[in-house]
Amino acid sequence: MNERSLDAFRFSFRAGQADVLICLDNPQVATRIGSVLSARGLTVAAVPASGMDAEFEPRGCQVVVTHTAMIGRVRSRLHLPVVNVEAFIFERPDHSTTGAPKQFDGAAFVKRVLTVMSDAERRAPR
Repeated sequence: MNERSLDAFRFSFRAGQADVLICLDNPQVATRIGSVLSARGLTVAAVPASGMDAEFEPRGCQVVVTHTAMIGRVRSRLHLPVVNVEAFIFERPDHSTTGAPKQFDGAAFVKRVLTVMSDAERRAPR
């Protein structure tokens, strides 16, 4: 990812606080995930793994959405609850005749994000 696309990918985070931080290196997937969450009224920000440098601080974020290979890095760097987007991607048994071989369960994904956010709020120090 070149510097220009990295800057474009980080744009929403610089604008301020967000409920959900999307930490994926694929900007197209991050945009799709962000759209699903935004449609439910959540504010989102996106940053690639390469953008999580020492100065990076996720102001206001309650949960991070990432994929399996990045969970360890995200947890050690950000100390926030994590939702693994890959847990909501399923093989379609009928893909040989129609559509894509995999399907994203957006409803279950949003429900999980909201549950994790709710749990994080209850555990937060007052």
